[in-house]
Amino acid sequence: MSDLFVALPAVGLYLFTAFRQWQTIAGHQPANRGLVLTTTMIAALLHLGYLSFDAITGRAGGHAINFAFMEVGSLIGWVITLLLLFSSWKKPVENLFVGLFPMTAVVLLVAALADQHNPLGHLSYSLAWHILLSILAYSVFVIAAVQSILLFLQDKHLRQHKTHGLIRALPPLQIMDALLFEMIWLGMILLTLAFAVGWPGVVSLKEQHLVHKVVFASIGWMVFAMLLIGRYRFGWRGAVASRWTLTGTSFLILSYFGSKFVLEVLIARAN
Repeated sequence: MSDLFVALPAVGLYLFTAFRQWQTIAGHQPANRGLVLTTTMIAALLHLGYLSFDAITGRAGGHAINFAFMEVGSLIGWVITLLLLFSSWKKPVENLFVGLFPMTAVVLLVAALADQHNPLGHLSYSLAWHILLSILAYSVFVIAAVQSILLFLQDKHLRQHKTHGLIRALPPLQIMDALLFEMIWLGMILLTLAFAVGWPGVVSLKEQHLVHKVVFASIGWMVFAMLLIGRYRFGWRGAVASRWTLTGTSFLILSYFGSKFVLEVLIARAN
């Protein structure tokens, strides 16, 4: 239960940070960037403490990595938090905390309560890099998905000439748009590298239960490739870019978590 006592304060800080930033967006409280970033850093440290005990050592056994369904979700949530922290020093990304931190808090809490085990012991060099690059790519695309939602709302409000509330709290539309495509380019580079590193390790798509994963991941990659082409050729932005981003991210989520949920939860219960 010690891991739960580490997870609970992190969950509370994630929720507090999201709520505090929402107060700023809603105009109920003045911005307090120092407070928001400080609580985020403390939450990330506590989250790391949970992961080091539960997902990497501790209950996973020895030096095995626990790749259970919710544990991977918790790890991705932590990576997202780190990426946002690093980005926040140079870019205005604090408003993304409102959408991402409640999800991270819920996944972390469920992971701590679920007590799932699916340890992977010694990994090959290529598989370890494939997993690392995939987690980084998925994290970047999740951030991009939330950014695209904010961009969609901002574009909609500006078209309706509503310039209060959310619009006042967000950076100019051009900056929001540029930030979204920076994330998409980074995610595409990481995802492409993950494909290249992981493909040599595939022996049989069917026997390794990789058919659905590869199909959905490939569709997601093609969606983002089309979005980047549309950006270059036709200047896609705003609501159009938001829809493509959400579609591509949905396929990537189905690729990993969809197949993992079926294998570890539905099929495991049926057996």
